Amino acid sequence: MPRQTLRPTATMPVSDPSIVFHAGFHKTGTTSLQTALHRHATALSPVFAIQTRSSSPRLLTAADAARDCSADPGPHTRRALTDSLTDWATHLALAPGQGLMVSCEDFAGHIPGRPGVADYRAALVVLPAVRDALRRHLPRHPLSFLFTTRDAAAWLRAIHWQLSRHDDMTQGPNRFARSFAAAADFASVLRRLRALMPDVTIGYADLADLAPRRLGPVEAIYDAANLPQTLRDTLPAPPHVNRTPPHNLARVFVKLNRSDLPRPEIRRLKREMLAAEHILLGDSEEGSTPTAQICPRATPPVQAKS
Repeated sequence: MPRQTLRPTATMPVSDPSIVFHAGFHKTGTTSLQTALHRHATALSPVFAIQTRSSSPRLLTAADAARDCSADPGPHTRRALTDSLTDWATHLALAPGQGLMVSCEDFAGHIPGRPGVADYRAALVVLPAVRDALRRHLPRHPLSFLFTTRDAAAWLRAIHWQLSRHDDMTQGPNRFARSFAAAADFASVLRRLRALMPDVTIGYADLADLAPRRLGPVEAIYDAANLPQTLRDTLPAPPHVNRTPPHNLARVFVKLNRSDLPRPEIRRLKREMLAAEHILLGDSEEGSTPTAQICPRATPPVQAKS
């Protein structure tokens, strides 16, 4: 898919109190984007309210329902998704002339590679439900969905690293990349979403184009919202957070996951290695510690080791 950075267009006038919903994908600068939104929220509040899963308990509930729906897309999980989205949308209180920026990658579905999740097909169920909830309760606000994307090979490495922190990831990076190559076909997901929702603007921006810009990945949502450059120039540049480590800890973590060591011991070793990695990186990811990044085994496991 050719790289594209969203730019303001005539269809998104500054005066419109628009809703821009950044729905994914995982490991495409989403943490940096959301960190920037939180840092800029006060300055943006006259024109845009900001919501992420860490700032809105109701959005968090809906995001969890979206993940559940992606792993088990049955009637029960779809009802739970609809109910949680309705509860979230009905409690949105926007001031006159105020738009809304939302960022939560879980609305594209659970991260591929988790049990029962092969790709982002869940977005075809989840995002129309988001559209319907917002249209019922904020019908006068133009809605657009935004996705951030990434080179497929780099994305697969980043996803494998993320999943290696779970006890059940026993595939090496090369086999994982072969097994989940289709999940990196973002263009296919976007085409299907546009066909499914021709009444909604669906855009994307590639991480490679966003990274050099002064504000980083958050520029994508500001472009989609047609945020004036004069306002952007007043916003502080955010730090880079949640970076994939340069050292190949993923392979080490997979070997630990394959081992016969007790699970608590595996998690202890991972925490110590992550702590050392954070020191080496000089990273200061807000609201995150190495302890919080180590995840217990899920049921069923991802796949057999190779």
